Amino acid sequence: MEVWLPYGLSEVPVRIPDENLVDILQPRQPETPADVNFDNISTEGLTTAAKSADRICIVAGESRNQAMMSNAIMFLINRLSREGVPLSSLTVLRSLKAGSVTGLPSEVQVVTHSPLTSPAIAIGQSADFAISINSIIATEKTLIVVVGELRLNHVLGFSGLCDAIFPGLAAEKSAQAQLVRNRPMDPHDLIKERLEITSSLPNVYGLGFVLGPGLAPIELVHDTFDQTVSKLGATIHDISTIQASRSADIVVMSTGGMPLDESLVTAVESLPPGLSILKRNGALIVAAECSLGHGGTDFYAWVKEKKEARHLETRLRHHFNFCGWKAAYLLRALNNHRIYLASTIPDHHLEHTFGLKPAKTMNAAVQAAQRALGSDASISVIPNAGLVLPTITQATQEPAKGETGIPER
Repeated sequence: MEVWLPYGLSEVPVRIPDENLVDILQPRQPETPADVNFDNISTEGLTTAAKSADRICIVAGESRNQAMMSNAIMFLINRLSREGVPLSSLTVLRSLKAGSVTGLPSEVQVVTHSPLTSPAIAIGQSADFAISINSIIATEKTLIVVVGELRLNHVLGFSGLCDAIFPGLAAEKSAQAQLVRNRPMDPHDLIKERLEITSSLPNVYGLGFVLGPGLAPIELVHDTFDQTVSKLGATIHDISTIQASRSADIVVMSTGGMPLDESLVTAVESLPPGLSILKRNGALIVAAECSLGHGGTDFYAWVKEKKEARHLETRLRHHFNFCGWKAAYLLRALNNHRIYLASTIPDHHLEHTFGLKPAKTMNAAVQAAQRALGSDASISVIPNAGLVLPTITQATQEPAKGETGIPER
């Protein structure tokens, strides 16, 4: 069987022998066809609030479907205009990661946030860092509508829409301070903080959507920001939670293409689905383009120390560092499994710095894994790890075929 896997902005093929195949894990299809239609969206509460606001700011977040983003923004502008809201009171504020916004009426101001140079205002203090965001949305009489895609993130829980204001519109120092803390933390705490920061602003609404396979929208929600995230999150959980038949000797997966595979430090966040269904000492084969290389000096520095995962984990129990957490997670995975990576990162860099096995092609990696584990090694495929939460009712604790069960040193 030939399966095509997302890779950057393209795809790469992999051939899996039929007799070895255990599962191809895809998100569940909704029981009823998606009716994603802007005409079905009620904006009564939003338009009422807009008429008493000094300024309406549409925050353009991230999305892998830029056409959907543009349609959502134009829908809001047209609906507000139809209700008598002057276009001159509208501002579209986009983060650096948001796609370009074109075709807007000339009266609508478009501003691109710069973490380094945009004016920022401190809006509060968390337990251990100052929260500073773009001054355009930090005023009391501004109505905010956050537009974007909510997607599954296997480390944080969710990403996209929930990140649009913080760290998307944060001052650089403030955004970085959240990721390096003088206390132990779970990565899920980061997303909780981001949601709390956004919800602390007055008059915040959301217009969000969930994308399915092929990047087609399968859910569209407009509500208060909290309710928008909650409803979309429930949809993601429903379609992403899937049952695997059993764990496999070899798992072949893609992190999901851009932007999920733009760098190694980003791709690490998509490894949990593959590892969750992989036998101990099995082989994980990953397609991730990593066009930006390893993706950050901080992550590189933690890995470059060449220390065992347990040493990094000990340090993280006292001082949290998100890049350090991902480095420790990768090293822990390498203690228990072979990990092959098909990417654009130079082979010697992958192997000698990060301990990963470079793969010229996905097929070459499958053949190498079969030579190590046996030609009858079982294989599961996750075409897009960013869309699934695999579970196994009774996960086997047996090592992969051809292995002793003793981790490699």
